[in-house]
Amino acid sequence: MIIAGDVGGTKARIGLFERRAGKVELIVSDQYASKDFSSLEDILVKFLETYRGSLSGKIEAACFGLPGPVVNGRIKVTNLPWEVSQSEVGAKLKFPKVKLVNDLVSTAAAIPTFEPSSLTCVYEGKGSVDRAGSCVVVAPGTGIGHSLIHREAGWSVLLASEGGHANFAPTNDIEIELLRYLQGKLPHVSVESVLCGPGIVNIYSFLRDTKRAPEPPADQAPDAAPVTASVIATRALEGTSDLATQTMNMFCSILGAHCSNIVLTYLSTGGVYLGGGIPPKIAPFLLNGRFMEGYLKKGKQRERVEATPVFIVNDDFAALYGSAAIASTL
Repeated sequence: MIIAGDVGGTKARIGLFERRAGKVELIVSDQYASKDFSSLEDILVKFLETYRGSLSGKIEAACFGLPGPVVNGRIKVTNLPWEVSQSEVGAKLKFPKVKLVNDLVSTAAAIPTFEPSSLTCVYEGKGSVDRAGSCVVVAPGTGIGHSLIHREAGWSVLLASEGGHANFAPTNDIEIELLRYLQGKLPHVSVESVLCGPGIVNIYSFLRDTKRAPEPPADQAPDAAPVTASVIATRALEGTSDLATQTMNMFCSILGAHCSNIVLTYLSTGGVYLGGGIPPKIAPFLLNGRFMEGYLKKGKQRERVEATPVFIVNDDFAALYGSAAIASTL
């Protein structure tokens, strides 16, 4: 049996799997609020206490995807006050084999298993599309993460990245204004400062404070609750707020430009896979053209980007299955 996890700053999903006929099959899973626990081990103890009856044998291997860089089997988790060690998890839970990976590596590991229903095509690619080429995962959610499947000569390797913490690179006058606005509020303006849930709120605040669109009157009341990324996206999809619509259009344009930067950086012509919690929820905006405007604006290298397709990952369990797939190789 295998235990696997997809752990983020907001939620942690844990699953119990069995190896059957060369594949891993999910037996049971559960989801927990990450911030309600002081460690990954505490979540695992609760999960195993709840689902002990589902075990048909000993757990042979475990893999957990977590946000942040894994160094020498240890990770200081981004957006959570946790430090996790492979050896300590194995010793406490009595798992013989444990592997910690970046959470986007887990998603990347699931890409070869995706069914067509698991994906929404944003862009099919133009000309000679290299379906066997390297692929990247870009996942905006609580933060933003990246990973790469590097493919060459019939073999592949999963590579983690912390590219979401690289500097935000504006591409036009309004984005330059956004950068300056955020420089007045943040010590470091990274990609994650604009391309995640809190990043959506940052864009919204910039457009509001620079009077590009009026804020809804209800939000101006002294006792009004802070506007969240979820509220902004919902208003934009419903067409009830011009400010929210401008926010999501700007978010999508910046995301498109960022994705094509990664395509060129890694020559990942096999495809861009948009994971994380945000893309499936804002698919109509990703399909309305603003994303592609940002994506294709690449000058001399436009042809290479034009040949690279883009997909939204709809399967919320992708990273969990990817962790299980990695555990099955231990």
